Amino acid sequence: MNRKDVILALSLALLVLALSLTITFEGLGPITPTDLRSIGASFILNSYNPWSIGLTSFSLNAVTAIVWDYRGLDTIYETTVLFASIVAILVVLRGYIELRGLGAKGLSDIAKCATKIIIPLIVVYGLATAIHGHLTPGGGFQGGAIAVVAATLATAVFSIEYLYEWGLNTSKLMLLRLSGLLAIVLTSLSIVIIGVLSGSNAYILQNMAKNDSILSMPRTLLDTPLAGSIFLYNLFEFLIVFSGLTFAIMVLILREDELKNINEVAEAYE
Repeated sequence: MNRKDVILALSLALLVLALSLTITFEGLGPITPTDLRSIGASFILNSYNPWSIGLTSFSLNAVTAIVWDYRGLDTIYETTVLFASIVAILVVLRGYIELRGLGAKGLSDIAKCATKIIIPLIVVYGLATAIHGHLTPGGGFQGGAIAVVAATLATAVFSIEYLYEWGLNTSKLMLLRLSGLLAIVLTSLSIVIIGVLSGSNAYILQNMAKNDSILSMPRTLLDTPLAGSIFLYNLFEFLIVFSGLTFAIMVLILREDELKNINEVAEAYE
């Protein structure tokens, strides 16, 4: 074993030790109210506070409450930016053709067998991270990013042909991403639409009832906190991130025969 391997092994061991100590001692220690600004303290105290109906999001995860409720408009802008970046990839690489049967073999049978077992677990874990984002650390973006690992792993082990066999293609992924974005927009306007129809006061991106608005998204599902629109936003964000990043991966790893038409299309535009 050379010096480089020893240094790498020690670095990984120290990283695992540091993470283990952090988890054992419950993070970096408690945060006292004096360490928080007033707005931060308000978010933490009210993210799940049944005694403060006008301010609470009924979300046990304060971070998710901030992302999708207290500053939800910023998050929608960020989602739109990610959507625009995917569209930019499509514009730059316009003219590609998805071809089946180009003869990719992938890795060994052992790697393929193990990957077939792991892929469903990755997808389920990503979905669970998204739909429990209002209860535990996680959320739609995190869950979608986890699920994309399944598509990336399948591409590396089997080839892009495997994704085609799943029925995944860039057209379907773009449609799924657009549907998720429209669903978020409609969810953000739903309370306003109900308010207009019922003659009640309401706000865009409204989740729970406010002091001057009695309308509210569902608080619970059976006996589980639902956090109203936050649950829906996380689910739709999962679809957006999974479809968008998978689209980017599929386009960026297209094979030479699938990219031949790009130059012809570019010359036609010129």
